[in-house]
Amino acid sequence: MKNKNFSLILSGKLVSLLGNAIYHISLIWYVLSLPGEQNGKMLTWIMVLGLAPAVAFGGFIGGFVDRYDKKKLIVRSDILSGITVLLLAFLMDQQLLKPIHLLIATCILSISTSTLSIAVRSIIPEILTEGELQAANASNQFIERLTSLLGLLFGGILISFLSVNTIFLLNGISFLISAICEMFIQYASKANLEYHTRTHSAFRDDFQQTFRFLFQNKDILTLMFVFTFVNLLWDPLFMIVVPYVLKTNFAITPIEFGAVEAALGLGFCLAAIYFSKRPGFLQHHAVLFYSIMGVNTLISLFAIPIMFYTFFSSIKYISIYFVVMLMIAGFFSASLNIAVATHLQKIIPQNLRGKFYGVSTSIGQGLIPLSSVVMGSFIGKVHSYIFFVISCALVYMVLLFVPAVSRLTKHLYEIKQHQEPSRLS
Repeated sequence: MKNKNFSLILSGKLVSLLGNAIYHISLIWYVLSLPGEQNGKMLTWIMVLGLAPAVAFGGFIGGFVDRYDKKKLIVRSDILSGITVLLLAFLMDQQLLKPIHLLIATCILSISTSTLSIAVRSIIPEILTEGELQAANASNQFIERLTSLLGLLFGGILISFLSVNTIFLLNGISFLISAICEMFIQYASKANLEYHTRTHSAFRDDFQQTFRFLFQNKDILTLMFVFTFVNLLWDPLFMIVVPYVLKTNFAITPIEFGAVEAALGLGFCLAAIYFSKRPGFLQHHAVLFYSIMGVNTLISLFAIPIMFYTFFSSIKYISIYFVVMLMIAGFFSASLNIAVATHLQKIIPQNLRGKFYGVSTSIGQGLIPLSSVVMGSFIGKVHSYIFFVISCALVYMVLLFVPAVSRLTKHLYEIKQHQEPSRLS
């Protein structure tokens, strides 16, 4: 935090992510409150379009990040997001907002936030020393989850007192304030300006270079498979099934809804604080294995009240149970993300970071839109606990019975870069 540039990045993220978390929960509540029986499917498509553009263009975005000034990309991404959300607020105020507007805005926000995320992850190793990376990643993850936590908590409260378009207005302003903070970052771009004159060949070279690196580093490729698999099964549960079940089956209040949505972030924040003070805890060779097992077990426990709905629906404060389960899951999730992020930043060559994060985003989240559509199509038609049972069972099976995955997750720090960076430049 003594590094001025890193502090400016975190300050900008804090402001924009706080507004974005409030916007997110307001959008979910708004869509689920629309008249008719199609709100579940509408929510599904919004979640799908929130991922699909970033997945489809992740490799291209990563290439841009490596070739252009990362500071400018960070600032312009927040400006684009701010203008987009302000337009939504204006359309809603004028009673002109239609579902298509929400879908288009979701696509734009997906691209802008994906660019911001890749640029930030790529710039951090350039402005910090290697010894500062784990503490920096813990701080970065802490800010992300803290703003999500506060945003979701305040979002649940604000929905009860403010109109949705007012909340959208505040979110749009928060993006612009974030952009202003980021303008003061002192950063000398190391982008390769030769790429500016190249078009198709540049993109082709980006993909060839990135995939050549991945196939020459099989363990990193396997690690990407692990994240792809768990994201495929876990993300739609939290994005679609959990909000639907909480509001439809348990009829919780907006404040309770905000608390449950924020619980995962709270657990993550507490873990990030702990790991920033005790970095040695994440040096355990099997931290990846135990983290995934921990999250998956907590998801299984989360589903118990859904499975025995008749009994648990009569409990007045059942939302507290959901909050506790997600808080503990957030703790394990933090260890998973911080350990892997720090290790990858150390072994991925600088000239490949943006491209790697772009391609890994595309691969890691590539099937989430498809799984979201599948879950969204069956939601309301089958018992909701079935989604949890199938997802958790598959994760346990892969983690325990696929030899390559079991070996890799139990020996995270044996993953090395097998090709010299100079050969990749």
